[in-house]
Amino acid sequence: MPMSSHLPVLSTYHVEVSGWDTSHSFFVEKAELEWSEEGAKRVVLGRELREGAILFVRLLQSISPDRSHPVPYETQQATRTEERRWQFRLRQMQPRPSRSEDSTL
Repeated sequence: MPMSSHLPVLSTYHVEVSGWDTSHSFFVEKAELEWSEEGAKRVVLGRELREGAILFVRLLQSISPDRSHPVPYETQQATRTEERRWQFRLRQMQPRPSRSEDSTL
């Protein structure tokens, strides 16, 4: 009997994550970013962050001499792993309109 269930496809990328932890200390940590085919992104870090913290994630590309630009993400749904690390779901931040675009004259 053929398998009819669809397993989600995960892609894993080596990234550099930076931001401020719960003790307000700036950090830079290498990690793996999991990206599902549905668009969900997760990262596991060795430090605790508050819900809604802003992180900057930069793809570490070994095939390109150019460094990629960091992308801002907001942390969501923090959970503790069995290894006592922290797993975060990430939501990409969108640029806010500038004040001149907000105001009506």
